[in-house]
Amino acid sequence: MKAALILATQQFAAHPAFSDADVEEFFFIESGPRFAKLPYHRHKIVLLVSAMRHTAARLEADGRTVRRVALGDDLTFADALTGLLTAHGVDELTWMSDPNRPVDDRIARLCAELGVETDILPDALFLTPEVDLDAWFAEHPTPLMEDFSRWQRRRTGILMDGGTPAGRRWNFDADNRKPLPKRGLDVPALPRPERDEITEAVIAEVDERFPDHPGKAADFWLPVTPADARAWLDVFVAERLRDFGPYEDAMKADEPFLFHAVISPMLNIGLLTVDEVIAAVTRTDAPLASVEGFVRQVIGWREYMRGMYRAHPKLEHVNALHLEKRVEDYWYSGEGIPDDLPIPVRTVLERVHRWGYAHHIERLMVLGNWFLLQGYAPREVNRWFLALFVDAYDWVMVPNVMGMSQYADGGFVATKPYVSGGAYLQKMGSWWPSAQDAKDSVFTEAYWAFLERHEDTLAGNHRLSLPLAQMRTRRDAASAEPNTGRTPSGRRTQPVEGRRGRT
Repeated sequence: MKAALILATQQFAAHPAFSDADVEEFFFIESGPRFAKLPYHRHKIVLLVSAMRHTAARLEADGRTVRRVALGDDLTFADALTGLLTAHGVDELTWMSDPNRPVDDRIARLCAELGVETDILPDALFLTPEVDLDAWFAEHPTPLMEDFSRWQRRRTGILMDGGTPAGRRWNFDADNRKPLPKRGLDVPALPRPERDEITEAVIAEVDERFPDHPGKAADFWLPVTPADARAWLDVFVAERLRDFGPYEDAMKADEPFLFHAVISPMLNIGLLTVDEVIAAVTRTDAPLASVEGFVRQVIGWREYMRGMYRAHPKLEHVNALHLEKRVEDYWYSGEGIPDDLPIPVRTVLERVHRWGYAHHIERLMVLGNWFLLQGYAPREVNRWFLALFVDAYDWVMVPNVMGMSQYADGGFVATKPYVSGGAYLQKMGSWWPSAQDAKDSVFTEAYWAFLERHEDTLAGNHRLSLPLAQMRTRRDAASAEPNTGRTPSGRRTQPVEGRRGRT
């Protein structure tokens, strides 16, 4: 008997196994011990479990046979799969390849031990076939995201006029770095998907089974079916895409989402596909700068991260700056947050505990920036992001956190550390009462201290030549005035601007 294993992160409306006439049964595994491996945000667990149960219900409504290992069975993934294979006489198992390295090998090894044949389907979470992706990275030993994005555009024809990029520009970054206007701007609210009995039951179960995990399952807010995810995408295109581009790097203390699509939680588990996202965004009359900026995140940055993860497994273990600080318990619990934690960090941390989410610039230039300035061990930081964010999985977080955010690879993924003092944060988010408060903040002090602490390592990076020179000027001035009680303020507290790509 041939069965199909539907992994939690592959809840497609049209999973290819659904159309395989030889598949007689569909397996779903809700592994309680797997969800307890890290203190995952409860919204992440609700999203995955509810999405699986809805997929299983659709199959059953179509008259298909579904076998489900429930959270309450409290089985490890391996024990659950072994039980399903043996109890139902499976002689062939098919599943879709998982982008996270160990998964396919573990399933295949278990099947081999039980004498079960395997049929691994191509991963459909991405636009780029694995063979093409691997070939590009093999041909580019020092891969740049901009080069990759242009290759993607030429390869797919997306936002292209023949061989020329739409608008005769590859990149509209210069148009997409604005803070919110001082007069304010109306920000449309996110949709609020209705919960059905399945989701309500999952919420109650998750709150009961994982009481020590971050978040409150009762506050769950995301779509859990392909239909609701598509409706969510349509609302973004209609209401927020137009302003996404100019304000994609903006921040606001009381606006956790601004003009972001917030589709990564659904895109990363198959509730949306790259094809339908690109189709929805490119058929609008939104400004090209907004469309291009969004498309680059989806077919550029996202797929680039996947390629980096596949091509460079060393990224999981790098620590170029030899940072060792442990992530304290309050980052996970949200309790006992120190009073002296800078207001941007405190604010974003509180919203992560509320939503299991923060948009890309807050992840990079508030949370990641602070972790790096304070010397946290990069693998500790990666573990925290994996646990707290509803859209976080190894294939995206390892290169993004270890490389771009924490500079643990010494400049392979990103060519410089993404660190700044208070001036940049104030410019993009008005976190402090005034620019002078930002300049005098602990964030700014930590920035200059970081540059001084790692001066020898960073000295060869031409993109840091100006801030390092400013740091030395400050240091010399402080040495000349030993009795002032404070270090003289510099004129600039942010690094030379570089472009970030994220989703």
